[in-house]
Amino acid sequence: MSSRASEPTRSAPFFDHGLFLLHLNRGKEDMRKGLHDDARREFEEARRFRPNDPEVLSNLALAMFHLGHLEEAEQITRGLLVSHADSVPLLFNLGLILFKAGRAEAREPLERVLALAPAHRKAHLTVGLILQREGHLDEANRHFTSAGSDRKVESDADDTITRTARAAASTWPAPGTPVPAVKPEAFDDSSARRGQTTQPIGPVEPAAPAAPDEESALPPAVAPLRPPPATASAAPALRGEPPAPAAPPAFSPRPGGLVAADARGGILVRRTALTGRTGITELAADVSLSGALARFFVRACGSGGVLLLDPKRALHLVHLRSEFLSADPARLFGFDATLTYREDPAFEFRRQIALPFVKLFGTGSVAFSVTAEPARLEVTPETPLTLASRSLLGYGGDVAVDLVEDADPLADLGGGPVLSVSGSGYVLIEA
Repeated sequence: MSSRASEPTRSAPFFDHGLFLLHLNRGKEDMRKGLHDDARREFEEARRFRPNDPEVLSNLALAMFHLGHLEEAEQITRGLLVSHADSVPLLFNLGLILFKAGRAEAREPLERVLALAPAHRKAHLTVGLILQREGHLDEANRHFTSAGSDRKVESDADDTITRTARAAASTWPAPGTPVPAVKPEAFDDSSARRGQTTQPIGPVEPAAPAAPDEESALPPAVAPLRPPPATASAAPALRGEPPAPAAPPAFSPRPGGLVAADARGGILVRRTALTGRTGITELAADVSLSGALARFFVRACGSGGVLLLDPKRALHLVHLRSEFLSADPARLFGFDATLTYREDPAFEFRRQIALPFVKLFGTGSVAFSVTAEPARLEVTPETPLTLASRSLLGYGGDVAVDLVEDADPLADLGGGPVLSVSGSGYVLIEA
């Protein structure tokens, strides 16, 4: 029985890379646990965000196969083969699906597998089972031998494929005998994607100033928060009437390395940076996050404020305008309570970092704790970025952040995990 059968799904979700990865990774975990119906539901939800993602589709086909929905599994797998015609895992899975469905054409994709990978033992095993079912015993036994049926019992090479091939070679299947279980293979095109996203970092050239458009250009996605000029207002002021004063940011620097934060509009601050409060301010531990981020932030409100301190670090403000921003929580002073926030599930390397990032959305200010003015680097599909994780302060836009598992010169710098950032967006980095 599905353990998440009552969870609602969104009919028309907007794109959010974090949610995409959340459903994809939950589906993979369900597959490992054998919860194939839950996995199918998660992969279908991930497909709402990225309908043509090969990893989602291949995993969905595997879930369909295990659930016995062979027609759906075949349709998805054939669709993937259009753009991955020589993929050994996809060809093998198609042959296995057709074999399990009792289709005569199952041998064709399996023979293509053996042409591409002559030592593919599971393909030999499956072809042997097909030939045995057709009565071609000598030819079937040759394939069983290639699958390992002649290996010694309980030797180091005596694995599941070997035992299945040995059992098949020693028996003649009677009508109604269950077909020996052969597992499909996982398809992964991440190495191709990683090859495009782990280019060395070159010097960043300053962009030439763009010529002004006839229409007003949109403001940058993320920019340091500055009070607007006195002449800028939503509506022209009446003659003789002074312009409305701009609201000051909630976070401001003070001598001695202190950061003062005005709590009147509501703020969340990092617990370990909190060093005092002023006026009448109420403090409450934030309990909306779980795991490593549980009670990491303190919510402050009232007519006063709080004092924040991070030794040898300074304040850097970023303003969001109905946007997403993912940030390293350990390098935040805090943020406006008008922003919505949650744990960012985008990191596939979470076991190698101390804390998951926090994903913020809305309009308001975010106060970073930095050693120097951070750099903002643009990321485009043509210009992916590779960097040591210690440098990543935050990122925004439609970008994917992945762990670089292959050898990379950056790994020798001793900076912990090395990340690849691809897509369309930006990153904030500091030394």
